[in-house]
Amino acid sequence: RLDFMLLFAALIGALSGWLGASFSGIFSDMPAGAIIVIVAASIFLISMFFGTARGVVPRLRDQAHLKRRVGRQHLLRAAYELAERQSEPVKNVAVSRQAMLAHRSWSPREFRKILERAKDEDHIEASSADTIHLSESGFGEAARVTRNHRLWELYLIRHADIAPSHVDRDADMVEHILGAELVRKLEAELGDEGTLPRSPHAV
Repeated sequence: RLDFMLLFAALIGALSGWLGASFSGIFSDMPAGAIIVIVAASIFLISMFFGTARGVVPRLRDQAHLKRRVGRQHLLRAAYELAERQSEPVKNVAVSRQAMLAHRSWSPREFRKILERAKDEDHIEASSADTIHLSESGFGEAARVTRNHRLWELYLIRHADIAPSHVDRDADMVEHILGAELVRKLEAELGDEGTLPRSPHAV
């Protein structure tokens, strides 16, 4: 890793020097030293903003993707939990927009944006001024998201000694990055495979 960085730094320095000398030779009123500094600074700024690992732009893009995923998962879980209140066993029924807003701390503007993205992703089948109805794929995804959330809640209650009344917030901070492998480990740890656990707190 260090060898690569040293080699790469040497190449950048050589490129900056070559470009600086070339421009200075072509344009006699341009001092080579200043051009070398400008070229090196430009390369630094490009790498800082567009570097694939830690660049500013990729990080902002990843944060935006995560924010959209979190919003979508919160929407689906809220719809599923509201549907649970209406039927047992839970069915894919229309849920109230006002109940959704009360269930989460969204502003009306933020809620509209999340709904629009969910429609674009075919998670919502129908939407009126008062209700929202998930598509079949959306309902399946909502069940998966809700299950992962509750598995994590149960794990935190059993192994981190977090009170059921506080576990929802803590699970919210982690559930969006749960991969399939971690979910399998949670299932094995909790002895719960395939079923959707009941919420350990009021929803």
